[in-house]
Amino acid sequence: MMPCQKTCADYQPGCHKSCARWTAFQMEKSRERQAKKDYLKYYNELCGAVARQFRAIGAVPLIR
Repeated sequence: MMPCQKTCADYQPGCHKSCARWTAFQMEKSRERQAKKDYLKYYNELCGAVARQFRAIGAVPLIR
């Protein structure tokens, strides 16, 4: 089910393929997903670096 199906007055089956609002919605969601990926990647790398530094100085024993 399309998220705009209930709220769009111009909805018809298959109309999302040529709908400018749908295209804009998809692009915005894509940007949001990419921003989340970038955020998680940045903090994953940052936390990994801190953990490696602590292990290197012997502050935290390596637990496996």
